[in-house]
Amino acid sequence: MFSKNKELFDCIAKALKVNANKININSSSDNIEDWDSLGQLNILTALDKKLKGKVFGIKKLATAQSTKAIIKILKEKKLLE
Repeated sequence: MFSKNKELFDCIAKALKVNANKININSSSDNIEDWDSLGQLNILTALDKKLKGKVFGIKKLATAQSTKAIIKILKEKKLLE
């Protein structure tokens, strides 16, 4: 479980291989160049690894194109405080 957004942002940044300072609450596939289809898969894989296999069963995450959307889904599933 992520205890705060910063951990989630760091995880996404690492998955996209970008500086952690580039990822914040307003980050999305529209403003992060590396957040393309492969980047989306990398994010899902990183989240699944961090959350010990709980992510790939959440279909909505596959189409979440922003940190706000990811946060909303993870909170709904009680995977983010």
